[in-house]
Amino acid sequence: MLKIAAFFLCFFVHFAQAQSNISWAPNKPVRFIIPQVAGGGADAIGRTIAQALSDKVGQPVIVDNRPGTNGGVGAELLMRSPADGHHLMLVFTSMMAINPAVYERLTYDPLKDLRPLGSVCAVPLVMIASAKVPANNLGELIAALKNNPTSVFGASSGNGSFSHMMIEIINRRAGVNMTHIPFKGEGPAVQHVLSGQDSIIYVGTPAIILSQVQSGRLKALGVTTSNRMNQIPNIPTLSEGGLSDFNESFWYGIAAIPGVPKNILDAYNEAIFDMSKSDSLQASLGKMGCDAMPLNANDFTDKVRNDINKYSAIAKAVKMKVD
Repeated sequence: MLKIAAFFLCFFVHFAQAQSNISWAPNKPVRFIIPQVAGGGADAIGRTIAQALSDKVGQPVIVDNRPGTNGGVGAELLMRSPADGHHLMLVFTSMMAINPAVYERLTYDPLKDLRPLGSVCAVPLVMIASAKVPANNLGELIAALKNNPTSVFGASSGNGSFSHMMIEIINRRAGVNMTHIPFKGEGPAVQHVLSGQDSIIYVGTPAIILSQVQSGRLKALGVTTSNRMNQIPNIPTLSEGGLSDFNESFWYGIAAIPGVPKNILDAYNEAIFDMSKSDSLQASLGKMGCDAMPLNANDFTDKVRNDINKYSAIAKAVKMKVD
């Protein structure tokens, strides 16, 4: 009897282990929080990712826009959601790596309260300049600022934003002291540059910039990634312009919460990594200025951690803080 009992015990242990290795898939619609306003660039990218994920997992992926505090409102909502694999969120550079560097009080920890599942794409940024800026390339801009620090101002979409961080990185790398002017969002910043009222530059995402650059209404001084953008191949990179090894982009990925069972997290990690390498998805995202950046959960987590450290060091050096 003892031998028989031992046999069945071993059988059931083996069966349970085999069951735990079976790939998981959602059995009902998945809520996909996009912590940005509907209709913006992040929303368009997020909805494209949501549709691709739906195709991959075989269930509707329902977008839920929850803007506020640069992603914080969405993060809090996800943290209160059931840890059942049916609640995910679009995450991006500013909410995962910039917020921890600049906010005095943050309601979430991007690596303790959230679980990065994988990255999907990265968006190169473009430095645009108003007609009054006395420069047509990065070298001339740096020369103008070294000759007169108030000859050009640096616009951003707000204190502590990614565009603000880019101004401070350029200042440090180029050895200049460009004065930062915050606006209430990317739209107002770009419109001010377009107006030509001041000698001002802005480093922002291509979504609302590319058409203005391509039409000649805005002059572009450089691209922030190591490679030129296919859409504007005549615009050099900042690295080509004199800031060697300059390579910054605004990335997007997907996160869950840590309480989700490991087999579910593993299934999503595999699905998101495969989806992110899809030619059809990357072709759709490429039309919005995105480059492919498929990283699995471990590599994406390392990317977030490294970026937090990098941006925290810069924020501390220039005393960049948001109440």
